[in-house]
Amino acid sequence: MTLHLPPNMEALVSAFLRDQAEVVAMVADRVYTAIPRNDAGAPDTRWPAVRVTQLLDQPTGSPLWAIAYEIQVEAWGGSKADAFRIANVCRAVIDARISGEYPGEGIVNGTTPGPLLDLPDDDFTPAKPRFLFTSTIHARPLATLSTS
Repeated sequence: MTLHLPPNMEALVSAFLRDQAEVVAMVADRVYTAIPRNDAGAPDTRWPAVRVTQLLDQPTGSPLWAIAYEIQVEAWGGSKADAFRIANVCRAVIDARISGEYPGEGIVNGTTPGPLLDLPDDDFTPAKPRFLFTSTIHARPLATLSTS
């Protein structure tokens, strides 16, 4: 029996965004899968920043091969306009450029971009400007593993 190991899409998307010149120009390398915390548990990062979270994956059937990943991207800015611009750029580069082969991970076949949402982060006082969106990313494993 052959095992089909789906890509780690959260890691793939965060690495992809850190490699896009337009994103780097706005947030440097601050694209995370978890916001860094200090010893007291408070956010310990510089802003602006982006966080990528995999919400779910939906296999299209068996064998486990083609998968639709629901990815959420949050963008915090110094201002509301900054957060909006960062989120818009992230959504655009994912839609336009993420398709392709990722050695050691998988093959991205395409995306279905989702809506942009203005949702200030009320974990901060005052609430920190944040825009987020979801994107469905269609992918498959790059290789398979044989079992013996």
